Amino acid sequence: MNAGLKPGAPTRQSSWRIFRWPLAMALANAIGLVAALVGDGWYDLISWATLGGTIVVMIVAWRGRGTR
Repeated sequence: MNAGLKPGAPTRQSSWRIFRWPLAMALANAIGLVAALVGDGWYDLISWATLGGTIVVMIVAWRGRGTR
């Protein structure tokens, strides 16, 4: 239970739990940007997938805001 907190009060979260998805997205974006600058072929596919993944995550998060 929440030690000393009112029922329904928010609980504390660790920094890792808060920042793990933004850090993962930042790493994916960095990989995508480097891949776009370095080469062609498979590098283009990697850059499109990683940079497009950020847009997908943003849309899913935006649509999911109203359900909570």
